[in-house]
Amino acid sequence: MEVHHHSHHPKKWKEYFTEFFMLFLAVSLGFLAENIREHYVEQERAHELVESFMHDVQSNVVLLDSLITNDRNAIMKNDSSMLYLMENTMVELDSFFNFLPVSSYRYLNNNETYDQMKSSGSLRYIKDTVLLRKIIKYNNASKAAEFRSVTQEFEYVAHEYIDAIQKWMPGEIAIKRHVRPYLINNGAYKDMMKTDDDRNLMARLHQFSENKKFYLTGESLIAMKKELLPVISRKAFLMSASEKYMLTTLDLAKDLLEYYNKEKH
Repeated sequence: MEVHHHSHHPKKWKEYFTEFFMLFLAVSLGFLAENIREHYVEQERAHELVESFMHDVQSNVVLLDSLITNDRNAIMKNDSSMLYLMENTMVELDSFFNFLPVSSYRYLNNNETYDQMKSSGSLRYIKDTVLLRKIIKYNNASKAAEFRSVTQEFEYVAHEYIDAIQKWMPGEIAIKRHVRPYLINNGAYKDMMKTDDDRNLMARLHQFSENKKFYLTGESLIAMKKELLPVISRKAFLMSASEKYMLTTLDLAKDLLEYYNKEKH
């Protein structure tokens, strides 16, 4: 039997080159496709974050509108209280402390989404440079407003202002201020007054403080004026300064939302 041997011819260099090129092309296309896919996913994620950020801005607008209204009312009451102290040689303390605002409202900036965008690098996918500048400018203003409201105004009110007010407030008036919301018996306080024991306790406290009047005259009134007038004035100044920062933030927020909604549609 005759056996036929197949001869193996070596490949030509062109064949090796073609195989290498095809392999290289396949790997390169695979990397390219993966990069395109990742880029698309990141762009979609960036778009979602921008949408979430705009919702945060809208919630800040609502909060700022409320804070500015409340602060303006409080500043008016502060100024009226100072005028009342300066104009009178006898002060009825119950009326004075009832009218004088004690609390302070903080602006807490809702910026979680922006921080997430910044840390993840999603800001680089915002190709609209005008939008990006508006976002950054708004965010910087909002942080400044929060700093003024929390670190300067609220910290002052929570410590120096409250300490000075409480020093001159009779205990009976403090009790009356505590009891009054429960006696109104609405909202959250209504839920706290569920039992007879609760209601009886508040009624007894009310009896202890009701119909008692406290007047301040002479040297005592002069001393109170000397201490409280600068304190009340300082609070009004800090609230006015916070309001300016909040107004700037509010204008930038509204401008940003208007531009974004216009470009989106």
